[in-house]
Amino acid sequence: MEQPRIMYYGEKVCLRALELSDLDDITEHWNTYETRRFLNSAIPNSRASESEWLEKAAKSRPWADGELVLAIEDKGTGDFLGTVSLFDISKQHRRAEFGIAIHNPENLGKGYGTDATTVMLWIAFHVLGLNGVYLYTLIHNERAQRAYEKAGFQRVGIFRQAMFSEGAYTDVLMMDVVRDDFLERYPPGSRTGS
Repeated sequence: MEQPRIMYYGEKVCLRALELSDLDDITEHWNTYETRRFLNSAIPNSRASESEWLEKAAKSRPWADGELVLAIEDKGTGDFLGTVSLFDISKQHRRAEFGIAIHNPENLGKGYGTDATTVMLWIAFHVLGLNGVYLYTLIHNERAQRAYEKAGFQRVGIFRQAMFSEGAYTDVLMMDVVRDDFLERYPPGSRTGS
């Protein structure tokens, strides 16, 4: 008998624990240029490398390991969409860095990223009790910036020529959201979706 999975639901997605059985779904689109171009590296990863990462991520504990990585599923179909994470979780400062990857480029622009971001922020502030979440994104990644702003992130600064991407040094935008601002939209006892 399969154990029931604890999931967090948004309007379009649900977030659940990563499982080793997710490897095929992760590697199916992970090495496409469209998927990797806005991540820290456009260099492809081997299946062995992704398997090693998945094994570590599936076992990670927020306070002991400083990260939480969850799978994103389509709420209606159960299809694997990507991953969302909080990493460099600081116990002292009660903050973490945010990251998300929608793997199949065909799923971009459909609201999955905004919804998954909102649900992960709900977890950060309502479950983990963090006070702030921040992220870095390439200045020309406007689609992601719109999704982050819809979820509650604000622009806080620019690191000039901070990343080398697509043959040029590119500015990086820093964004953040703090607990008080998020709790205005989703107060204690609220849920992000149904």
